Amino acid sequence: MTRLVALGEPLIQLNAVTPGPLRYVHYFEKHVAGSEANFCVAAVMAGASCGLIARVGNDEFGRNIVEYLRGRGVDVSRVKVDEEAPTGVYFVQRHYPVPGRSVLVYYRRGSAGSKLSPDDVDADYVKAADSVHSTGITLAISESAREAVYKAFELAKARTFDTNIRPVLWRRPEDAREAVLRALRTGVEVLITDPDDTRLVLGIADPDEAYKKYRELGVKTLLYKEGAKGAYVFHDGEKYFKPSYSVPVEDPTGAGDAMAGTFVALYFSGLDPKRALDLATAAATLVVTVRGDNEAIPTPQDAERLLSSL
Repeated sequence: MTRLVALGEPLIQLNAVTPGPLRYVHYFEKHVAGSEANFCVAAVMAGASCGLIARVGNDEFGRNIVEYLRGRGVDVSRVKVDEEAPTGVYFVQRHYPVPGRSVLVYYRRGSAGSKLSPDDVDADYVKAADSVHSTGITLAISESAREAVYKAFELAKARTFDTNIRPVLWRRPEDAREAVLRALRTGVEVLITDPDDTRLVLGIADPDEAYKKYRELGVKTLLYKEGAKGAYVFHDGEKYFKPSYSVPVEDPTGAGDAMAGTFVALYFSGLDPKRALDLATAAATLVVTVRGDNEAIPTPQDAERLLSSL
């Protein structure tokens, strides 16, 4: 079985039940989320083993996260409980001001997850994994979390990375660029990114040019997401494009994590990258049809059923 490890901050998501400005929303659904937590759930659903290195608060939300992820099959043995800092939360505003899109409002400054540090990285645990995953979000939440990612990447057999640049979490765009480039220079097996992030990191957005530049930085396989259009996978000098599917959009939050976790797990299992992208696209498609980032992530068998129906 493929064994993966991810580093990042799990969060409690409060998702607006009704669309529109949050000031007029009265009811919210609670979900367990966070990019790397979503990645782990997707990887487990795709047949891999996945463990999360993280911190949560000693509070009900922290307990909720640990129990939920354990129930989904994620190894939470390296999730530490912080006795002083709270578990981070964020709100999802849906279909406003742009229909079909969501706005995320974070309350995570000083959270337990942001206190992730190199001391939390178990060297033996990381070295035993087939690959280690993290994102630009974890690089952004604190200097100590950023150094934890770099330490894990130095120890890892292989690395996968999702740029996932959230400008609201960075002081300056230049800081995001420098941090992401440092991560990439460790030698990334699979990079997941998109035109907006690539424009910030490389100053270009064309997928073919991006692949050439990322290869020069040591990236072996590039998963290049183009939103509602679809996604490319570049591997061994070849390119494959998978169009997205038109489905009712409830909330697009988490779709990229579902695609990343599904693709990476199948990729390291030895599946052809083209087929891995097909199934990862199906996973992302299902996620956008519901509220909550990871509840609708399918198994490969269910993803096949969706692809057959479409």
